[in-house]
Amino acid sequence: MKNCALVEELRLTIDKNLNILTGETGSGKSIIIDALGLCLGNKYDKSFLRKGTDKGFVETVFYSENENLKRIMSENDIDMEDGVVTITRVIYSDGKSTARVNGRTIKLSLLKEIVSYLIDVHGQHQNQLLFDPSRHLKFIDAFAGEKIMDAKMEYKELYAEYSKVKSELLRLNDNKDEMEIQREIDLLKFQIDEIESANLNPDEYEELIQKRDVFRNSEKIFNNLNVSYEAIHNSEINAIDIVGRVVSELSSISSFDKKIGDIYNEVERIMYELQDLSGEIRDYKDSINFEPYELEQIEIRLNDINNLRRKYGDTIEDIFKFHEKISKRLYDILNRDEEKERLKEKLESIEVELYKKSEVLSKIRKEQAEKMSELLIQELDSMDMKNVRFCTEFSDRDFTAEGRDFAEFMISFNVGEDLRPISKVASGGEISRFMLAFKTILADTDEIETLVFDEIDTGISGIAAQNVGEKLSDIATKKQIICITHLPQIAANADTHYCIEKKTDGERTFTVVEKLDGDGRKREISRLISGKQITEKTIEHAKEILSLAEEYKCR
Repeated sequence: MKNCALVEELRLTIDKNLNILTGETGSGKSIIIDALGLCLGNKYDKSFLRKGTDKGFVETVFYSENENLKRIMSENDIDMEDGVVTITRVIYSDGKSTARVNGRTIKLSLLKEIVSYLIDVHGQHQNQLLFDPSRHLKFIDAFAGEKIMDAKMEYKELYAEYSKVKSELLRLNDNKDEMEIQREIDLLKFQIDEIESANLNPDEYEELIQKRDVFRNSEKIFNNLNVSYEAIHNSEINAIDIVGRVVSELSSISSFDKKIGDIYNEVERIMYELQDLSGEIRDYKDSINFEPYELEQIEIRLNDINNLRRKYGDTIEDIFKFHEKISKRLYDILNRDEEKERLKEKLESIEVELYKKSEVLSKIRKEQAEKMSELLIQELDSMDMKNVRFCTEFSDRDFTAEGRDFAEFMISFNVGEDLRPISKVASGGEISRFMLAFKTILADTDEIETLVFDEIDTGISGIAAQNVGEKLSDIATKKQIICITHLPQIAANADTHYCIEKKTDGERTFTVVEKLDGDGRKREISRLISGKQITEKTIEHAKEILSLAEEYKCR
């Protein structure tokens, strides 16, 4: 990132597993998250640009083999070589910004769709996936895993047939009423009659064009052919007589030498060919008819064909194809009532079976949603969220590719509160811990490879904080995690620990990020325990917390 808030320029390489970011209040931890948010399509506030600069940027580089990500990139013609996705957000002092993915400038809406397959950010404002009820069914299916796969496959196969029959029904009428259908029948009959009455021939158009050219230039053609005929055969001095004289002269000496004989034979052949050519020229010349009526008929015929070409296709072959298409359409319409009844009966029969399969699917989902709720409550309880009630509210909808279920997560975080949609009741810290619980039980099935947790430690301490740290450590064996925390019990579980500090050079304030070594981690954990007053006892406590975290990882 460059020229962002207190950051002049910063390069940060995030390692695998659990990455912890700590620092004093106001050191710039939120700057890192806000900068990342820009690359995830968040709104840009020009106050984020470093004071005194006109332009800044944030760039993130991801590696992913997510098939859904590859699909969305391909659909939008964005190159993705070797699984690398580079996202760049350039920000300007006038409040404008641009977004690029692998060098291609894109809209923020597309950027958000792309990053939804790359990273989840969980904080006060960034839980759009959890807040979107249309995604809740996917969470349940992911939790169910193999238990639901066969039922989903059977349902989807039948739903594909159901969709096909519905499409055939729609095609018969094209969503038109009877009056519109009758108008279409009249039009189709007119078009078919117009094409058939023209009695088109596939090669006719080119032949007529050629004929017209001849008729339009018939006088010139006649005159030039006449001059050519005279020169070859009919003038006082003509080519045949001249070549004939040469033949006569050579004939008396052709027997004296083979070479002369060959020349004689060749000249004699030319004389006969000239005679044949003169006859062809004479016949063609005599066949030319200056009758204007015939040219007029050719023009009328060409005009008729061109009229059909304008309506039905560039070539006569295209017109034939159009005729075949509309003839089939007319047949389908005229026989649609019988076909409609057949398709309706078939659709009703499929709907009965589809309903049964959707009920099987729904039963599995409700059972799994109940189990998921139980596990979630256990996980949340271990994170000092002991009064949480959670359930999934199911409702029916029309058949879709996923079934008839619509699922929405309902939750109450406090005693005495009613269950409400999760997006309307939770604070940032509560949602982060709730999402952590979700990711704990979905770690093996969730395709998102990078998770960011901010404010996850709000309102917890002691054993609950240690449990949160251990859960983060568990998930980090399968995912890359970035977590900002103020608690030593969470920070101690880091695989890589970064310290964020605010410094000054006397003129400007700037934020720096340092990757901590072993001693650096002890000092930072000590600071998290006791603040600036670090004592030997604090350092021993830090060592103990780090040791407990290491023991947990080795289990």
